[in-house]
Amino acid sequence: MIFLVLSILSSAAIYVVFKLVDRYRVFTFSAIVINYLVACLAGFFLSASNPFTLDVLLQKWMPVALLVGAMFIVMFYVIAKSTQKAGVAVTTVAVKMSVVFPIAFSIWYDANDSISMLKMMGIILALVSVFLTVYKKNNKVIDPRAIFLPAFLFIGMGVVDSFVKFAQSEYINGELASTFSTIVFGNALLIGLVILPFNKPALKSITRFKTWVLGALLGIANFGSIYFLLLALNHIDIDTGQQAMGSVIFGINNIGIVALSVIIGFLAYNERPTRINWVGIALTGVSIALLALS
Repeated sequence: MIFLVLSILSSAAIYVVFKLVDRYRVFTFSAIVINYLVACLAGFFLSASNPFTLDVLLQKWMPVALLVGAMFIVMFYVIAKSTQKAGVAVTTVAVKMSVVFPIAFSIWYDANDSISMLKMMGIILALVSVFLTVYKKNNKVIDPRAIFLPAFLFIGMGVVDSFVKFAQSEYINGELASTFSTIVFGNALLIGLVILPFNKPALKSITRFKTWVLGALLGIANFGSIYFLLLALNHIDIDTGQQAMGSVIFGINNIGIVALSVIIGFLAYNERPTRINWVGIALTGVSIALLALS
């Protein structure tokens, strides 16, 4: 459970740092590039061996790591565009509701996972609580063409998490978690560096000290979010000898991030949740209890 808590805290920290990026007027893409550099270095130093050897590059999980890394930076870009075109509320709901993909994939693919009435109730309640927690009334008229972006995010983020679950089930044990994370973030960094020269504002911003500070904080949080998630998925219960169920881990992880992010926004940034949001937060506790008991 400690790894799951650390993953939730790391993911919520990403939210906090992005708020600071906006407050200090740091160009987002510059911070994202530095974030991938720091995340890659964190994985490198935590790896038991050099993750950039020929032997590692020829591993069966390498294509999955490269694909996930590429999708990471694409999803960041689409999130920014979707926020501008479709609004924050629609974009947030699309991202958070995508958890249905890795949950369904884990139940279908992982022999250690299973479905039960209690778990089904927990999953359904988790999805409802996520929606209610992030819901914001949006009076803005959305261009029907902009619906494509949140729809793409809903599918894309779900596919990314499903690939992470696939890699963990097939190849990635606790010892390889840092190596896998290094390759994922390293590939995202390479793609970011290729794009960077064509983005003049980002290129100018990347030379500033505050960009590096916030980018580094973002990188540490980003690395922790996937590293601790992999460790949580690989956790073996001492009493039963069984591996943690991916459907439970992804469910608790997602709703924990949502609830904690809203609470942080309320306490640190005076973001006032609505009554519906508070109902959603209350329901997260119930859904976590149901998933944990399942």
